[in-house]
Amino acid sequence: MSTAKTPTNNKSQINSQFSPVTVAESPVKKILQCGNLTGNVRRIRDLAAELYNLIQDWNTHHILGTQILNNIMEIKSPILIENAANESSIIYAGKLEEQCEKLDETVRNMNDIVMKLIEGSQQMHSVEKLEYPSSVKKAPLFITWPISKYGEVIDKICDAYKCELKAKRIVKESVAHSRTNQELKYYIITWVHQPYVDSHIELLLESLLQETGHR
Repeated sequence: MSTAKTPTNNKSQINSQFSPVTVAESPVKKILQCGNLTGNVRRIRDLAAELYNLIQDWNTHHILGTQILNNIMEIKSPILIENAANESSIIYAGKLEEQCEKLDETVRNMNDIVMKLIEGSQQMHSVEKLEYPSSVKKAPLFITWPISKYGEVIDKICDAYKCELKAKRIVKESVAHSRTNQELKYYIITWVHQPYVDSHIELLLESLLQETGHR
């Protein structure tokens, strides 16, 4: 008669092979709560907050632009569908100009945001230059990043939004002149999906906020 064996707890064995991983608390967290940051630490944290706020402003204008483009589609799409059926060449409508002016204003506002992002990047590099002579043997200002990392991250974020702005300009300048429904949809999809502002850029922003104690 065979004797039943007690099943092995594989999960317990696996867990015993690994030590728990802990994430170090920001060395400035307690100071942050008291609001006593000064000098370059304060400037870097403020620049991170400004960057975040600018991107929230961008998102607001992006949503507004999407609404305007939907209005343009409602105006143009019936005309283009009729053109395809009747071989007509009419592509404009009376209400189109008003929506295009609104889209132009939205893109101008987005341009202003990118200019401020560029200014913030320049300021971050200025702080880096001030900090660099003593940064070689110095502990990290916040958690782990060296001083050069802040400028690198903001540059990547800034470059992504500069590229996205160029795409927005192309949409703004071209969408009213679409001659087919497919072309019209292409411009709207390009605006909505923002191919240059991908998950990597979102991760960089979140990492910056985490590093500087905003999260």
